[in-house]
Amino acid sequence: MTPGSHQSDSDILDAMVDSIYAGIDQQPLWQTLLNQLCQTLTADISFLILRKPVPGDTGLLLSHGLPPHISQSPANIYSEGLYALDPFVNLPEGQVMSLDELIAGDSLQRSEFYQSCMKPYGIEHILGADLRLPEGLNASLRLTRSDEQGSFEPAQRALLQRLLPHLRRAIGLFARLQRIESERSLMEQTVSQLSLGSVLLDEQRNVLHSNRAAQNIALENPDILHLGEQLSIKVDHLAARFRQLLERAIAAHHSAETDVVQALSLGRSEQQLPLNLVLRPLPPGSSIDGQALPAVAVFISDPEYKSPAPVDVLQQLYGLTPAESRLATALADGLSLDAASEMLHITRNTARAHLRAIFAKTGVTQQTMLVSLLLKSVAAATAKLP
Repeated sequence: MTPGSHQSDSDILDAMVDSIYAGIDQQPLWQTLLNQLCQTLTADISFLILRKPVPGDTGLLLSHGLPPHISQSPANIYSEGLYALDPFVNLPEGQVMSLDELIAGDSLQRSEFYQSCMKPYGIEHILGADLRLPEGLNASLRLTRSDEQGSFEPAQRALLQRLLPHLRRAIGLFARLQRIESERSLMEQTVSQLSLGSVLLDEQRNVLHSNRAAQNIALENPDILHLGEQLSIKVDHLAARFRQLLERAIAAHHSAETDVVQALSLGRSEQQLPLNLVLRPLPPGSSIDGQALPAVAVFISDPEYKSPAPVDVLQQLYGLTPAESRLATALADGLSLDAASEMLHITRNTARAHLRAIFAKTGVTQQTMLVSLLLKSVAAATAKLP
């Protein structure tokens, strides 16, 4: 407990547990907890290592009380070299230990780590614990004191020991949330690159999320689609049909009939192909009171949308030359061979020679087969978004 504080041990523990779980969403992570650890355990410095430094990677070190030239530098002296000298590593999992339990005082003071990393900053005592989580995740918590403060007291060690199970769970939750967010971001980017718009609606028909492709399609077709707080169709007879399909999709969501798929074609001018919508109910989930969950996914495609595969990717996949890749991309965009040769400023004979080489390298024998191959290829997922 901090000197002069009138908080009970229970209140202190509760506050620190709250900070452990709240720290998942903090930026920087777990700063309130690290501050509380310094105050409550009368430590000068507290730090949490979530990714160990290795050559070429300074790791992820969260701290409170470290000198700015260490904590704020991307190439701080600890991460760049002294971590490799640190003897206070590989502790028994989930067990609070002090440095002097591991190394006798005389041996420590003669070490390069003490002379370079502890003595210059007045560090004499270190308390810590290592946590080893599933899937190879590791974390290290460390607290330091000066010689004047003396070693950490048994009650302080016991408090830290009680916090460790909560810290282990919170770090595991953070890692899972990071992984889920990375997967979601990758899938959303890939879907957008395939020029497929996606919109998630809740049971009240409100938009919970829309990807970039859906936003672009709505912006380019304002007389047909409106994507705001709700997704709406601007053409009267199509709007009524869309509302009817949406009602069916929401009903199918409630009854967990997720294989019920409905489609709608949105006609445009004679010069443009119609937009295509597909509505698919999502599985019902367990929500907290007042929480809006996705009920229906609406997928939107624009056949006129051009999302060619990058030339360099086609070169790597099929061994095409830059000129051959540019021609293949133009054909995949729907151009005829004559139109593609004109756009690329090459003769028709040159274009035909490139096309024969493309056929040989990709294994197809017709232009339509080539277009189908490129549109279905993984290269399409690497196209740059507009």
